[in-house]
Amino acid sequence: MYYLDLVPSPLSFRGYGEYAVRQDAEGAWAWSNIITNTTMATLSQEDVDLNYPVGRLTWNLQNPVCHQEAGRRVLTLSSCTVSQFTCSDGSCVDFAKRCDLKFDCDDKTDESDCDIINFPKDYRSKLPPRPASDSSLPISLNVTMDTLNIDTTTMLLSVSYNLRMTWLDNRLTYNNLKNMTRLNTVSLKQVEGLWRPRLGFINTDDIQNTAVDADAVTMIIKLDQSFAPDLSNPYEVEIYRGDTNPVSTIRKYSTVYTCNFDLVLYPFDIQNCYMVLQVLSASSDYLIYDAGGSSVEYLGPTLLVEYGIGRIDLQVDNATQYAVARVRIELIRRYGYAMLNIYIPSLTLLIISYVTLFFRPSIFEVRVMTALTSLLVLATLFTQVSASLPKTSYFKMVDIWLLFCIVLIFFIILFHTVIDRYVDYSAYFGAAAGFKEGTWLRPLSGSRGASTIKVLPADLEDAQSLAGSGRRGSGTSWQDKLRNFSVDLDFCLNFSKASTFSMFLLFNLVYWGKLAAGSGLVYYLYN
Repeated sequence: MYYLDLVPSPLSFRGYGEYAVRQDAEGAWAWSNIITNTTMATLSQEDVDLNYPVGRLTWNLQNPVCHQEAGRRVLTLSSCTVSQFTCSDGSCVDFAKRCDLKFDCDDKTDESDCDIINFPKDYRSKLPPRPASDSSLPISLNVTMDTLNIDTTTMLLSVSYNLRMTWLDNRLTYNNLKNMTRLNTVSLKQVEGLWRPRLGFINTDDIQNTAVDADAVTMIIKLDQSFAPDLSNPYEVEIYRGDTNPVSTIRKYSTVYTCNFDLVLYPFDIQNCYMVLQVLSASSDYLIYDAGGSSVEYLGPTLLVEYGIGRIDLQVDNATQYAVARVRIELIRRYGYAMLNIYIPSLTLLIISYVTLFFRPSIFEVRVMTALTSLLVLATLFTQVSASLPKTSYFKMVDIWLLFCIVLIFFIILFHTVIDRYVDYSAYFGAAAGFKEGTWLRPLSGSRGASTIKVLPADLEDAQSLAGSGRRGSGTSWQDKLRNFSVDLDFCLNFSKASTFSMFLLFNLVYWGKLAAGSGLVYYLYN
């Protein structure tokens, strides 16, 4: 610390020790030892015209002092307070304005010499820092996803996200940290000499890993407010510790990850797709911090074209040789498209086929052709749906639905065939040559069916004997009813209608009951 000597000639700045800065007879400023009467340094030639040697100036050091060798040295003589920064011209500004990306000094020197990191001489950027406890270095991961795009056919997840890695390096010290983190951005030149963790993106089609380049931003996060002033530095710096103020690097990535979809419940499925990040060094060197220091966040829309975004979390595994972090993305399929384009059309075709059982039994061609047309359309729909999905060795729920509809329509066609065998067209044709009552006839080509239907046994005598045998006993026991039972047209019609509806009802109870337990069908009702 110096004070201004009130003696006007020669004008001098005298310290509390043995040194003083005085102006000689020729007007030149010199730094002298007033005890030994020796000159320690003289003001550089470019600054000799200054009235006062105040500010950050260049001096010619003639003798070693304060561990400084002789030669040109920059020294600061300031009248500013501790909370102020000394501009090179000697003016003062608030220290918080030092390196704040705005010029506050008239000579703009407050934005000079703003390197943040102090590297020790033995620093090696290839080796990770070792904590004082000699344990593995914890690294914090923060993933912020902006957009997601999922392709079910190729099972690929396209993600645009910001990946932030944060760690402590106790080998470093930092200069003039600000409370606003963006003001503590490290220059790319210093970043090149800094150790950085490397993570590999595992489940991608090619080899990808984290990069620190011009697109990456590296900052120092000020967590510890304590600092030590470096009085030997003429640029007035505050030194912060590296073991309490972490380094953080962030970069935006656009990566395509592969997913393994289980499509059994399609289109009411819930998928879990993962972003697998693995450190490219053994866990003994550094691991992923999983005690609340790592996090994941999604900023995009929760409803995509095909999926809805469910839970997103970060899972860390440090037990393996190489620490692994998995970002789990829950995808709930939006089944509105499938309902409109698969289920409702197929259900409509199934209803049309079922209604043919209520057509007049005599119009066999109309009944069968309607059911066959529905079957062909349904088979085409099944082919289109299968082509739009990944080829799997197992049945999907949509496959089971469409196959059931196809099988049920096939049974309806079989019922029409059986019903036609019990239709008597004799009333329509009349008694023709060679016609024996009780035989089965078919309508001629192009006929419109019979106006009257009569069911007769093939032999009237056999029918009478069958009726006579049925008179034995009381006629009220179930054995007699069973012996008197015969299949006729009404039975076939009622049986086909009831059995078709029963199969449809039973299948739907099982099918939708299965989907109601843990599928995407009811997810949106409870979330």
